Amino acid sequence: MLLSEAVAALRELVARARDANDRSFDDGHSVDAWKSDELGAAIERAEAVIAKAEAAIAELQSRSSPSRRIATRDS
Repeated sequence: MLLSEAVAALRELVARARDANDRSFDDGHSVDAWKSDELGAAIERAEAVIAKAEAAIAELQSRSSPSRRIATRDS
């Protein structure tokens, strides 16, 4: 299912972004590293989207008949 693939890709990006920092070279010898408020906010928004999408997927699966779920899973 396309939505599941999109959620998986977004989940991977969020996981990588959690470890990412913004960097600034001051004098060529030292590096200041920090996580900007914007990056942190983007991670939080993406996590909220993932939760909503996973809830929607679960709702769609619970509404479909068992034979439909098998056909969807195999296709």
